[in-house]
Amino acid sequence: MERKEKKSLVSEIFSWSINGIFNKDIINSEEIKTIPDRFRSVDEYLNCFVSPLLEETRTELFSSLKSLSKAPIFYISSMEARTMELPSRRSNNFNISLMSVAQGNYEPKCRDLIALTEAATPRLNSLILAYVFSVKEDGLQISVRSSTSVSIDEGLSFRSGVFLMSLTTNTRIWKALHNNGANLSLIKSVLQANTADTEQPVFPRRWGTSNVCDNIISSANLNSSQESAILSCLETRNLRDKTSVKLIWGPPGTGKTKTVATLLFALLNLRCKTVVCAPTNTAVVEVASRLLALFKESSSSEHSMYGLGDIVLVGNRERMGLDKRNDDLLDVFLDHRVSKLFSPLTRWERSLESVINFLENAESSYKKYLLLSEKKKKEENKSILTTFGEFVMKMFRGSNEDLEKEESKKKEKILTFGEFVNQKFHDHGLSEAMEKVQKDMVDLYTHLPKSFISSNDVKNMIAAHQTLRRARSFLKEKEESFTFDCFLCCLQPLRLLPKRFKIPALLENEDRRNFCLQNAKIIFCTASGATEMTAERTGSVEMLVVDEAAQLKECESVATSQLQGLRCVVLIGDELQLPAMVQSEICEKAKYGRSLFERLVLLGYKKHLLNVQYRMHPSISRFPNIEFYDGKISDAPNVKEIKRFLRGNMFGSFSFINVGLGKEEFGDGHSPKNMVEVAVVCEILSNLLKVSSETKTKMSVGVISPYKGQIKAIQERIGDEYSSVSDQLFTLNVRSVDGFQGGEEDIIIISTVRSNGNGSVGFLSNHQRANVALTCARHCLWVIGNETTLALSGSIWTKLIRDSKRRGCFYQPIDEKNLRDAMNDALLKVDMTDVYSSFRSLSIRKARRNAR
Repeated sequence: MERKEKKSLVSEIFSWSINGIFNKDIINSEEIKTIPDRFRSVDEYLNCFVSPLLEETRTELFSSLKSLSKAPIFYISSMEARTMELPSRRSNNFNISLMSVAQGNYEPKCRDLIALTEAATPRLNSLILAYVFSVKEDGLQISVRSSTSVSIDEGLSFRSGVFLMSLTTNTRIWKALHNNGANLSLIKSVLQANTADTEQPVFPRRWGTSNVCDNIISSANLNSSQESAILSCLETRNLRDKTSVKLIWGPPGTGKTKTVATLLFALLNLRCKTVVCAPTNTAVVEVASRLLALFKESSSSEHSMYGLGDIVLVGNRERMGLDKRNDDLLDVFLDHRVSKLFSPLTRWERSLESVINFLENAESSYKKYLLLSEKKKKEENKSILTTFGEFVMKMFRGSNEDLEKEESKKKEKILTFGEFVNQKFHDHGLSEAMEKVQKDMVDLYTHLPKSFISSNDVKNMIAAHQTLRRARSFLKEKEESFTFDCFLCCLQPLRLLPKRFKIPALLENEDRRNFCLQNAKIIFCTASGATEMTAERTGSVEMLVVDEAAQLKECESVATSQLQGLRCVVLIGDELQLPAMVQSEICEKAKYGRSLFERLVLLGYKKHLLNVQYRMHPSISRFPNIEFYDGKISDAPNVKEIKRFLRGNMFGSFSFINVGLGKEEFGDGHSPKNMVEVAVVCEILSNLLKVSSETKTKMSVGVISPYKGQIKAIQERIGDEYSSVSDQLFTLNVRSVDGFQGGEEDIIIISTVRSNGNGSVGFLSNHQRANVALTCARHCLWVIGNETTLALSGSIWTKLIRDSKRRGCFYQPIDEKNLRDAMNDALLKVDMTDVYSSFRSLSIRKARRNAR
């Protein structure tokens, strides 16, 4: 596939038939060559990812079609063609109205690949592929392009559809690989081996930035390796005419996220335009949260929101989990900012002037009121004298009390200044106007970039906000003693406020988004989302920071490296942990999942190592430190203390628990499980919960396994037993090793599952997966497995067995009564299941023979 071809990814997919998707040879395997370490040209570099991208897309689509019966489904109420091509009146583009769906059901999203069918229940032989290119706000009407030209007039009417896959990331990568007008300067610099010494020693006074950054770094309580890494990155700003790539190597627990957040805070203060990427929405949210926490820690309480306008988080609100979180991230989320910023901007001058006019004219209005009241009083007195006869008549007809009531009606009470202002305040809606001005102030200094609002403006806004709040409170509660001086106190800070901001008026919605992006200094997005950061949207970008860079496919890095004006890339990661997941075996062998970080390390680029770990107790960190990191990582003082609730417990900080009697079983999906290990895990959890409850000790526990079958078996066994523990005293997280990367808990229990006589352990032997599993625990790590199987495997686990025995950390659970009983019960159930299966198999064979 030549890069110069501009055929879209969707068009490529639509050229495949359903049967073709099931054909593994539809994409010539000879085109999927192993991705080399070096490249002779940019074209060669970009072309090498095209065929693997197509094959990976086909593999994911094949997987979805294979499990079609489990695919998310939606139902169609009506549809119409968007265009009709005469004379055949056939079309590929349709507007589809959906039936209302219950909450939690599938609703098509933009860039989803779906399949439409005439049947109520989708079947392979009746599917037509379609791509969702537009979704209305209510989610009940979508616009799609179908792979086949059809006509509703001929009686074809789709009744339902299913979700197959999201094409968002893949289409973005595809566009980046075929973007002939892109900025390729950084890509050119990473094609060959690094010949320069990119990691010179950095001294604090060499990098020539502001004292503010000096203070940021010195107050962050960094170790020397973290500080040096940050200074090295900041120094690249002095290399005005050169492109550079910096690698920060962050093994587990070494404060990688803290280092990145401090670097970003320094760049923010230097007003360096920076795009920050990560492979997933979750990772983006994590690093953005850390920067915001650092930002607020360093801000005064009064000005804690000022400057947030220079930070923007871009992405899908639902996928980032912002709807489930009540935190400060919404203050920097792009869609929220657009909704909060531009309404105040359009009404600010008018609202401010109405409040100022009210305050300025209050005194003169009151004086006019007094004159009118005096005049009215005189007229009333005159009227009383001229109607004396009427007065006498009433005196004879009624009592004196009635007369007094009549006269009180005629005499209007003269209001005090406070009463007068209070009446006007409420009658003319000025209470709401003042409240709106107060709210608008906060929205403006929170969401406006610093280049449009000065710190002095914010100072005046805060002062005005406080005086208006006091004035409103005073009017409501003590209006009788309200004086002219009170208004003068309010007027002074209001008159100092800017009446307008230098922002183009009447911006359309997309222009508003671009305004926020162009004027921000730190932009957070996923790596694939960086393809949307065009020069028109964001302006020129100076630096790119990629967190979790070793989990990012290199072709995804291509998308991030094309930002306009980009001169420096900082990649933070650890290639010794799990890389990006690849579904296609052919692509896996071709190194399609390899990261740019890993390839640059192979080419000789130096990594700046963060060499102090703050997570694991030394007895836990010892083995992975030696095995994976050549003993280069030291333990911080904070990890050398054992938590008191663990003392006297059944195992130490690190233990291998030999469950040699367990049997591995292969169920649906060919993912193994081991029910004896499940029983041991559950018994240990029960004991931990008891300790936590009795001692009122907060405890977080993670149970991990490389196999989905085992995770499912454990989850089914424990059910909801641990989800209702009061006050979150005891929390439990059960996930696969791959899903746990980057996570940590007080206690980690690893179930290795495999149990056989030949040492076969499958992908359990993967060094990167083992590294992740063995480095998630803070205080206790307990590995459950079959000693014989793991010892014979010749893998990393063989070394772990030897190490645990040498250190006296090897345990036989049969010595613990509760564990022994749990194992025996599990073994009995497994044996009975085997007997039943054998009996059932024998009965079926007999029945078949009798039938013959």
